[in-house]
Amino acid sequence: MKENLDNMLQEMNVASFNLEAAMDGLWVLDIEEVNNSKVSENFWATLGYTSDDLAVQEPQLLDAILPEKLKLLVADFLQPRRSMTRDIELKGKFGASFWTRATGKLIYNETNTPTHIVVYHIDITDLKRQAQAMERCNAAAKVGYWEVDLPTSAVHWSKVTKEIHEVPEDYEPDLATALTFYDDEQSIRKINKVVARAIEHGTPYDVKVRIRTHQGRSRWVRAIGQTEFAEGKCTRLYGTFQDVNTEKVAKTALLQEKEKLQHVLQGTNAGTWEWNVQTGETVFNQRWAAIVGYTLEELSPISIQTWIDLCHPEDMELSNKLLNECFEKKSEYYNCECRMKHKQGHWIWVLDRGKITSWTNDGKPLMMFGTHVDITQSKTAEQALLEKQTLFETVLENINVGIVACNAEGELTLFNRATREFHGLPLQTIPPSEYQAHYSLYKSDGVTPLKKEEIPLLKTLWEGNLVEEEIVVAPRNKPAYTLSVQGTQLRQPDGKVLGAVVAMHDITERKQTLEQLRINEETFRGSFENTAVGMALLDAHGKWLKVNPSLCAMLGYTQRELLKTNFQQLTHPDDLDADLVLLSELIHGKRSYYHLEKRYFHKNGSIVYIILAVSMVKNEAGKPLYFVSQIVDITSQKQAEKTLEEAVSKMQSLLDASTQVSIIGMDVDGVITSFNKGAENLLGYGKDELLHQASADRLHVREELEQRSAELSAHRGQSIEGLQTLLAVADERGFETREWTLVRKDGSHFPVQLTVTGIRVQHQTVGYLAIATDISHIKKAEKEIQSLLDVTKDQNERLRNFAHIVSHNLRSHSGNIVMLLNLLFKKNPELAQLELIKLLSKASSNLEETIAHLNEVVQINLSVSDSVRGINLNEAAESGIKSIIALANEAGVTIFNDIDPSVTILGIPAYVDSILLNFLTNGIKYRADEADSFIRLSCAAENDFIALRIEDNGLGIDLSRHREKLFGMYKTFHDRPDSRGVGLFITKNQIEAMGGRVEVSSEVNKGTVFTIYLKHEKN
Repeated sequence: MKENLDNMLQEMNVASFNLEAAMDGLWVLDIEEVNNSKVSENFWATLGYTSDDLAVQEPQLLDAILPEKLKLLVADFLQPRRSMTRDIELKGKFGASFWTRATGKLIYNETNTPTHIVVYHIDITDLKRQAQAMERCNAAAKVGYWEVDLPTSAVHWSKVTKEIHEVPEDYEPDLATALTFYDDEQSIRKINKVVARAIEHGTPYDVKVRIRTHQGRSRWVRAIGQTEFAEGKCTRLYGTFQDVNTEKVAKTALLQEKEKLQHVLQGTNAGTWEWNVQTGETVFNQRWAAIVGYTLEELSPISIQTWIDLCHPEDMELSNKLLNECFEKKSEYYNCECRMKHKQGHWIWVLDRGKITSWTNDGKPLMMFGTHVDITQSKTAEQALLEKQTLFETVLENINVGIVACNAEGELTLFNRATREFHGLPLQTIPPSEYQAHYSLYKSDGVTPLKKEEIPLLKTLWEGNLVEEEIVVAPRNKPAYTLSVQGTQLRQPDGKVLGAVVAMHDITERKQTLEQLRINEETFRGSFENTAVGMALLDAHGKWLKVNPSLCAMLGYTQRELLKTNFQQLTHPDDLDADLVLLSELIHGKRSYYHLEKRYFHKNGSIVYIILAVSMVKNEAGKPLYFVSQIVDITSQKQAEKTLEEAVSKMQSLLDASTQVSIIGMDVDGVITSFNKGAENLLGYGKDELLHQASADRLHVREELEQRSAELSAHRGQSIEGLQTLLAVADERGFETREWTLVRKDGSHFPVQLTVTGIRVQHQTVGYLAIATDISHIKKAEKEIQSLLDVTKDQNERLRNFAHIVSHNLRSHSGNIVMLLNLLFKKNPELAQLELIKLLSKASSNLEETIAHLNEVVQINLSVSDSVRGINLNEAAESGIKSIIALANEAGVTIFNDIDPSVTILGIPAYVDSILLNFLTNGIKYRADEADSFIRLSCAAENDFIALRIEDNGLGIDLSRHREKLFGMYKTFHDRPDSRGVGLFITKNQIEAMGGRVEVSSEVNKGTVFTIYLKHEKN
């Protein structure tokens, strides 16, 4: 026997050498004496022993496996007709657990009795650990396992599957009872159908059905099934069970809210659109197409080009600008009024509203959602109707489960795809103390960082299982995720903790969905209560269930009073049948909504005109729950339409009554669209000859148009030709009035004063109105006036010559008389003492002085136009003050110059200096001896003039006696020897020659104020 064993061992070593690459060791077990068993070296290497360890002391087989387990293994291998492969747990060098897949082969002696067992080992430690981890992960993720052996009808449920069904751990399911857990007929039919297809054709299935648990609770589950076939028959059915109740309930609530919002949207009679900004793909609903007169099929294939083709070219620039503001995140909403081409060829107005609902990862706009509302009627009537629309957002429906595991030291060993997506980071070897900062882990508030001991994975590792704890993952440059975390410890059979695993369910969408449901409900409630549009909910019989304040105010009832009525009572009898027919069609599914114009009775008996929009909300069985009505009061619009009709009628009467004034209407192309009786009378054409056939420039003289064209083109630096010659200024300024020559039908010409006015609607020119008045009689009068002006000019020229005679010839004669008297006195000195000669000399001097004064006045009126220029009034005053300051100091008069240094006037410098010197010297001359005398100069702007104010506290003037002759020549008002009465006369002439005037206020012994009005240079 020993020799056989040694030979076997030698063969074993050879076999071991040959199979080292494929096996992880082998044994030869002595069935009678287990202690005599032999073990290969590579087996010990698999368990962590080195060649040095084996050289010192080779371990025994019982060091690797407990005696009891070894005996059970031998006994198991000796059982007939059973597989000779077993998975066994072994103990390594330092007591660590190892798993191998052991395959045995019996060795028999000459009597055919088994004496030894050769056992080949393959290391499956990693596979075993992964399987254990996966089993725990499935438990954490609430994913259970099940299988059915069809030949035996044996059913197996995993622990999690039993937990989902809420049955005890010792519950033994069978095929008959398993199907009784399904909650409703639809779920039973669905599961029977997919199971039958799987058994018959091998088709796998993945369905969501509803079960009723052992505890009586309804729960949604996801059932996944696979099959195994042998010899063409299904022998085994197996799969997983997952609890999806939370996401299913949230999804159902979202769909109900979406349907509710859809009904509200339909009630607004709006079209909807969705646009993939990056690809240009678009989705329009039927109403969108109907607004422009098409069906969706007629518009297909639909893309963003569909919108571009239908939109008015002039509105595209505004639309693109508003869209770019949304794309650049300068504006949250897109809101644009624009024109679209109707199928029948005319333009309609739509209110286009939208919002970007999603973005690409690099921040570009991705999806945009919006509505189209036909506002043509309100635009035509120049009435702004407030349209309310409800925006709803889409929510992701799939919930990813992230799985994270660690070893006993807290080092990460598993980090699946969903987890990497949550964190935006791969698995990295970092110490647990850095988990929070590296993976951006926060408490449920999204603000407070998690402490090391609060991190779910480590908390599970150190404290035990974790049940539904919320955290927030907020990675940099990515959206934050709210996660529901569950965890369990990984333990050895002896209870030693190997590590931990946690499952992270993304509940961001669910929380956002619940919040959105709350917001939408509050939005609907807020819109219902606060909108300016009347809104109501009615039952199937037309009774008001709920009415908003706007509707109560519209009809004059309190809420309590209105709820006691129904819409039939308040509807005008002539409108009731049409309303009831549409309501019946809505109830029977022939239409999804309707709207019409009708009349209500106000509480006070008056008529209220309204636009009614009605949609219906159904229950799950498709039966009407209630109707949503929106009521817009258009009474004022109706009254405005009536007023407008009356005004148009009156205007037409006025146009027809204007028989001597030509009133011609034109469209934007200058084509004549209206031609009144006055135009027919003046131009000789009949209305039918020109209306909608001729352009207005046909009525003008061609040479005048060309001359005006050249003027405008030169002025604007661009070519202005043809009809634009008449319309260009009106386009720019709103109107233009100008003299033109018009051509009658018979070819004769006549002058007119023509006013061309642009007709604008919403800041856009839609036509022109040309009003012409025959000015032939005015032109005739102008010629007569010009003739009179020519005569006047000739007379003025003669007066100018006479002034020169006075100025030059009389002065010469006066000078000769003075010279002759001087010669007479020189030759006959004694004559100077004669009284008669004295009087003659005095008269000669006075004559010379008078002629000098007259000459000065004449020169004032002859030289004004050639000498006027801008003068700084402050500087002129300073110059005048400096020239007489010695005189003022000697007289004890203080002069104040308060004139603004920036003020300039138009005048003749010599006159301004003379005026200032005259008033300053007068102020000094007529000062009051008893007072502290002063002169103050100031100014202020009054319309086109600068009012120069010269104030003193001198003797003053008795204006009640002298006002009328104050500025007369040789008029004096004080008994001063040097008073001549010429200064104010000349000064007044100088002021008036420069286009100004002078005013005075004075009080005796208190002072005088002269106010001199001189032209302001800026005017």
